[in-house]
Amino acid sequence: MNYIKLIFCFSAFLIPIFLFYSASSAHPGQTFEVNVDWLPILKSPTDSAEIVGNLKRGDKVTAFKEQAGWLQTYYQGREVWVLSKHLLPMEEQETFLIEGLLVGYTIIIDPGHGGKDPGAIGSNGVLEKDLILNSSLKIAETLRQAGANVILTREDDSFVSLKNRVLIGNKHNTSAFISIHYNAFSESYVGGFSTFYNQSGKDLAHHIQTALAAEIPLRNRGISPGSFTVLHESNFPAILLELGFITNASEVATLQTESYQEQVARAITIGLIEYFWD
Repeated sequence: MNYIKLIFCFSAFLIPIFLFYSASSAHPGQTFEVNVDWLPILKSPTDSAEIVGNLKRGDKVTAFKEQAGWLQTYYQGREVWVLSKHLLPMEEQETFLIEGLLVGYTIIIDPGHGGKDPGAIGSNGVLEKDLILNSSLKIAETLRQAGANVILTREDDSFVSLKNRVLIGNKHNTSAFISIHYNAFSESYVGGFSTFYNQSGKDLAHHIQTALAAEIPLRNRGISPGSFTVLHESNFPAILLELGFITNASEVATLQTESYQEQVARAITIGLIEYFWD
C-alpha cells in the first residue's frame, strides 16, 4: 500500500504550525510549488471529480502519496487530490506551514529506562537511557509543532517505575502511548528497528512502522504483539519502539546523529497523522 497522504500550505485555512522536511528526493514530506495560476483541488483523483477548492501559483504543496499523477492531501477535514504535473519540486530544504492535524490528540511519549536503570550499553559506551531521552525530547518537540498535546513520562535522567509510566497514561485522555527504546544483542551484526503493540495498538504500530521504514536507513524488522508491562497494562493504543541496535557499531554511529533523530521524530509525527486521519 502506498504510504501516506499529502498536506499543503494554503492561505487562511491553515493553522500556522511548522515542521521541517527535505525536498531533495521524492519521499513522504517532499515539498513542491504550484507552477500554474490556478490549480483545482478535487474530491477524487479524476479530471471529472468535484472541485472543492483551488491553489494558486507559488503555493507550497507537501507530498506524502502519489497515485497515477495525482497527489493526495486533506482539505477541510476531507481527502482531496491535485495534479502533480502542475507542481515543481523545491530544491532547498524549507520551513513550511501545515495544518495542525494533531490538535486535540494527547500523545504520551515514554522514554524508557532512566536514573538507576541505564538500559543497554552500546558498543561505543553510549547508554541506552541517554540516547532514548535525546530521541524522546526531539519527538515531543516535533509532535507539539504539529499541534499535539504531548506528555513525557520523564524529561530528565530520572527513574520512573513501569507502574507509574502506565498510570501517567491511564490518568489522561490518551490517544496514543509510545514507549521509546533502543535494542541490544550479543551478536554485533544484528540491526534494524521494530515495533511492539498491545491489543488495541496494532493499527497504530502499522502506521508508525510504515512511516519509519520510509524515513530511516535501517532494516525493517516489522511489528509484533508485545508482553511489556507498559503495553499490556495500558487501556489505550500503546506501542513500544526499538529504534536500532546500539550493540551494532555501524548502526549506533547512525543512531547518535542529529539527522537520524530528526528522521525518527518526523516519521512518528507522520505515522500518527496517518493513523488518526486514515
